[in-house]
Amino acid sequence: MQAETLSGISVVVAVYNGASLIERLVQDVAAPLEGSGEPYELLLVEDGSQDSSWQAIVGAASRYPFVKGLRLSRNFGQQIAVSAGICQARREYVVVMDCDLQHPASAIPKILAALKSGNELVYTVSKVRNNARDATTSRLFWFVLTKIFRVRVVENQLMMKGMTSRIARIYQSYPEATRTVAGIVGDIGFKHAVIEVENARRGEGRSNYGFFQRFDLMIDMILSIAVAPLKILIYLGLAGFIVSLAASIYFLTMALFHPVVSGVTAILLAVCLFGTLTTLLFGIVGVYLANIYTEVRRRPLFLIAEETASHG
Repeated sequence: MQAETLSGISVVVAVYNGASLIERLVQDVAAPLEGSGEPYELLLVEDGSQDSSWQAIVGAASRYPFVKGLRLSRNFGQQIAVSAGICQARREYVVVMDCDLQHPASAIPKILAALKSGNELVYTVSKVRNNARDATTSRLFWFVLTKIFRVRVVENQLMMKGMTSRIARIYQSYPEATRTVAGIVGDIGFKHAVIEVENARRGEGRSNYGFFQRFDLMIDMILSIAVAPLKILIYLGLAGFIVSLAASIYFLTMALFHPVVSGVTAILLAVCLFGTLTTLLFGIVGVYLANIYTEVRRRPLFLIAEETASHG
C-alpha cells in the first residue's frame, strides 16, 4: 500500500565515503530550508562506504531531527542508492543531490519554485567541472550519448534535480536493476524545467566519476533507453554488405573477361562480404533481443499527465 504523502520537502543524498562531509552537508541543506516555513527531511543513503560515513550519519540524525539515515547492506552504486532514497521519500516534493558539496544547496528554493509553478520535474545543468580532465570526459560523454546515439536527455544535467511526489511514485514503478536516474526520469517525461546552477569544484577528495565511470554510466543509459547502437550496427552492416557485394560482382565480371583478379583479392572480398553480412545479422538479432529486454522490464506502457473532468 502506498504510504501517505506528507507536505514539505524530502532531500535525498547518496553517501559514499563522505564521513568528513556530512556535518557541512546537513548545515548547507538546512540553511535555505529553515526559513521556508515548510517541513523538510534530509534522507542520507549510506551506500556501503569504506569509511565511517554511517557513524557520521547516525551522529547527525541524533543532533538534527530532520535527518534520517538509511544504510544499504553493501555498495550498490550511486544510481541504486539514489533510487532507494527516492522510494523512501514521503513528502510532496523530492530534491536529489550529491554529497560532495559540489551541488549548491542554495539552488533548492529555485527548484521548489519551478516545481510549484506547474513543472513535475526540474533538471539542473552546469558546465563547471573539477578540472580539464573531467571537463573533457564530460563533453565526450554528452557528445557520444546525444549526438551519435541520439539519446534524448537534457545535456550537461547534474544528479541534482527536483521532482513532485507523483514523479517519485512513478519512478518506483520502474523495476529494472540496470538503471540510471537520468534515464528513468527522461523516460517518464511530463512537463519539466531546466535550471542552470553554479556547480562548485570539489573541495576535497576525488570525484568518483572518472573516464571509465562515465563510460559505464553512458552504457547503462544507452541500454536503458535507446536501441540506436543496434540500429547503427544494422546500417553499417547493410552498407558494408552492399559495397562488398558490388565489389564482388565487379571483380567477378572482370575475372570472366579479364582474368586478372588475384587470389588475395578474392579472399578479401569473401571476408568482407561475409563479415558485413554477419554484422547485419547481429544487428537484426540484437534489435529482437532489445525488444525482448523491453518486454521483460515491464515498464509502464503509457503515463497519463492529466485528463478532463467527466460530465457523465
